Amino acid sequence: MLGTARRPSRRFALRSFLLLLPVLLVALAACAGQPEPGRDVAQVSTYAALEKGLYDGDTTYAQLAGMGDFGLGTFDGMDGEMVALDGRFYQARVDGSVRTATRTQETPFATVTFFKPDRTLPLAGPVASYDDLKAYLAQVAPPANRPYAFRIDGVFPALKIRSVPKQSEPYPPLADVVAQQVVWDLKDVRGSLVGYWFPQHLAGINAPGYHFHFISDDRQVAGHVLDASIAGGTLAIDELDQLTVDLPHTAAFATADLSPKP
Repeated sequence: MLGTARRPSRRFALRSFLLLLPVLLVALAACAGQPEPGRDVAQVSTYAALEKGLYDGDTTYAQLAGMGDFGLGTFDGMDGEMVALDGRFYQARVDGSVRTATRTQETPFATVTFFKPDRTLPLAGPVASYDDLKAYLAQVAPPANRPYAFRIDGVFPALKIRSVPKQSEPYPPLADVVAQQVVWDLKDVRGSLVGYWFPQHLAGINAPGYHFHFISDDRQVAGHVLDASIAGGTLAIDELDQLTVDLPHTAAFATADLSPKP
């Protein structure tokens, strides 16, 4: 005679659930810790720390790649300008060379996101200058109390970019480093602008306003943008509503006076 199947006891079901609970919690924590593409902007250190001369790298580029695939920043000791595009990180050095960053290089300051544009549109008409570009961006993406990420791919009839030399300790403040910049004037170059707009209320965390770096299509020329004209191209806009700041673990950062100037 066939017997009826026994139903699992509630005690057995509860014990099985309790055994699986740690695994579930780890999985949920891992999911929660992943930045949402196109919404989260991650930053290494703060702009206030950079202004004060805290240039010791504390985050490797392998770690930075886990925070974003698009952005800008610098290298240990302020050794040039960094531009990140399509998941690759490039170092624009003061001698004019551009090289791919290694996984073990470190950054004292960087701003990155997993770029996922909310809008992509043709860049309307020729843009005569950097000021005209900023005015145009303010129309198509009106400044708000949250950051934006911008990517502009196009042809640049005139472009002025810079890089800065690596510094030695004791590090000078950022203003003194910028005074050492080397500037290049480029003509008729194809490439991409990678940049951000940050609101004034985040001034201690990032530089308020627009900040762009450039890299050419052949990845042979790159740097911080000082001026630009654009014959035509494509603009992609990513509206950001989450900000994660990874504070350095260096002794210099722990003891620095980062109070705002009166």
